Amino acid sequence: MKSISTALGDGGETDLLSGERIAKDHPRIEALGDLDELTSFLGDAKCAATKSRTREILEALQTDLMGLMGGIALSSEAAAKENFTVKAEPAENRIRDWVHEFEAAHPRTGFVLPGQTPAAAKIDIARAAARRAERRVIALNRLEPVSPAVRSYLNRISDLLYVLARHEED
Repeated sequence: MKSISTALGDGGETDLLSGERIAKDHPRIEALGDLDELTSFLGDAKCAATKSRTREILEALQTDLMGLMGGIALSSEAAAKENFTVKAEPAENRIRDWVHEFEAAHPRTGFVLPGQTPAAAKIDIARAAARRAERRVIALNRLEPVSPAVRSYLNRISDLLYVLARHEED
């Protein structure tokens, strides 16, 4: 296996999975960085979660995001060949179902101050990171197409994290 330290990025460029080299500050790399950060925040929240259902869902989100990041780490042309829309759609539907499940169990009653428990605070931080990652992907989409299913998936993550944080507070 090759070393992770190659020095190839010292000039400010990096490789996409599809082989092209692009600037490290390209919107595609910015989006990937924010998605990577989100995945790490989800891992932190998973470690703090007190409920097994929360941990299970957070890990599923991490797994989904790793796959979506793979699609974003491809050029637009390569992602189209891989048909990334199909891969994102089932996950998008699953998130919507989870949101409805937790909304029914924990109806909103008004303004919520984030961080009522340690686990909820970490999930709320992940929610804020999810919103930033979504904005980065939207910015990328203005330059190069990103699957509508991927964009919808990212939009729904913050809703799910909101209701999961409330679940951890009960």
